[in-house]
Amino acid sequence: LDQNAKLGKRSARRYLLSGLPRCGKCGKKLYSAARETTRRYVCIRGVDHGGCGRLTVVAGPLEELITDAVLYRLDTPELAAALAGRSIDDDQTALLSEAVATDRAQLDELAQLYADKQIPAREWMAARNPIEARIQDAERRLARLSRSDALTGLVGNGAQLRSNWSDLNLTRQAAIVGAVVDHIVIAAGTPGARGLDHARVEPVWRL
Repeated sequence: LDQNAKLGKRSARRYLLSGLPRCGKCGKKLYSAARETTRRYVCIRGVDHGGCGRLTVVAGPLEELITDAVLYRLDTPELAAALAGRSIDDDQTALLSEAVATDRAQLDELAQLYADKQIPAREWMAARNPIEARIQDAERRLARLSRSDALTGLVGNGAQLRSNWSDLNLTRQAAIVGAVVDHIVIAAGTPGARGLDHARVEPVWRL
């Protein structure tokens, strides 16, 4: 970590499901954490995290379970049917992209008017704020629509992808999982239990 800080680099990603697990007790996001040699997802208390601090799950078995579920789902008719509506999404994407381009052009016009002293700063800011809000909203919607791009060529090929999964880097694996899974609810475990109880895990599918 010290070396990475000196070089201005981040540590390599080690957690496939970062941002996806949720605490079944309080509903807050679980955070990645390591204890000795064990990677875990934990609910963390405190102002910065807001969790209850009463739930943890070992990362490895959870990641294996979700990977198996995602690869299985890639071959299901339900997922194929969901992605069959992508033509509609593509139309929406085109409309949103056009709206963003129009709004950005309008921002450029406003900036030029202000630069030419045709409008005061107060009027420029009053006109700029709602335009920027529209752009941010459209870009968020575009991001949601574009998630399924990570699945291009993979639907119906889950079995083949399974054989090549270990060859993918973690960023690519996470993109595929994130395109299919919205979040994962982790219920409380049984004290003293060995291994992951699959009944604790409830994936909420995006597609």
